[in-house]
Amino acid sequence: MSKNLSRREQAKQNRREAILKAAELVFFTKGFRQATMDDVAKRARLSKATLYSYFKTKDELFFTIAQKGNEILQKHLREAIEGHEKGVDKVRAIGYAYFDFATRYPDYYKVIAYFTSGDNFELDEDLEREMLHMDDILAECIEWGIQDGSIKKGVEPQVVSKCLWAMANGIMQLVYHKSSLLQKYLNIERERIMNTFFMLLEESLSTEGVLKKGQASGHSGESESQ
Repeated sequence: MSKNLSRREQAKQNRREAILKAAELVFFTKGFRQATMDDVAKRARLSKATLYSYFKTKDELFFTIAQKGNEILQKHLREAIEGHEKGVDKVRAIGYAYFDFATRYPDYYKVIAYFTSGDNFELDEDLEREMLHMDDILAECIEWGIQDGSIKKGVEPQVVSKCLWAMANGIMQLVYHKSSLLQKYLNIERERIMNTFFMLLEESLSTEGVLKKGQASGHSGESESQ
């Protein structure tokens, strides 16, 4: 009997994964607003009744995909700060890693960015609250920097973390959607925008001043730690 239960549970898990894969294809292609549960059901080759037995709403399904993307992001950020001792270096590494994540996983990045954009999703508050903690690692590193003296005292880690997260998302949206126009009409390359962001970050937080000349164009903290 237990084996039969195990098989049923495994089949249920497999079906859930198939739904998520189908939903990813639909959301990544159509976007949240244009995608429908009908689209997902057709892609997964399931009835709508079966689909709704796993996910009650489109919002819940979209949130689950955002969670998956966030898990990849958090792993990426954790790996990025390994080997860095100073808090300010960890913060810088997180910044580069976040932009790298957006480049490597553009679909997951867009899902996360859309979910955190402020659109009204019909979800349990506990679920939405989970995503409020996606920048916890950044707040931790800011606190680390305050303690080790590499980041100015008096800043509030959680508040600064939220501000930097919002700024980084704004930069990414600018680069994603206006990069070619900025290059064509203003002669501003995306690299200059990114480097300026890190210069401003350094000026506002670091007790050691701005990045040394030439460091802003690369992962300076990584090269120093190797």
